[in-house]
Amino acid sequence: MLAHHVLFWLKDDITEAEYKEFETAARNLENINLAKFFHVGTPADIVRDVVDGSYSFSLFGAFETMEEFQAYQKHPQHVEFLNGPNKYAKKVVIYDAD
Repeated sequence: MLAHHVLFWLKDDITEAEYKEFETAARNLENINLAKFFHVGTPADIVRDVVDGSYSFSLFGAFETMEEFQAYQKHPQHVEFLNGPNKYAKKVVIYDAD
């Protein structure tokens, strides 16, 4: 199992339409249908000293095999996201764990 967790901080000056474009494109990555579990969300309303809720969006995918993860990375829809709506992010941090 490979856990792929991506945190996005969106640029401060994007429009509401650009925000929606990013959100829709990120949520539509689930349609690639290679992850056993896939979730896109925004920070939960939880206040604790150890919680960082400063990001705009979180994307989490759990893949059964490295081959499925690599196929997801190379999928045309994922590549289109990276070259398109991802431009609205000012910062991206990825945590991958197996």
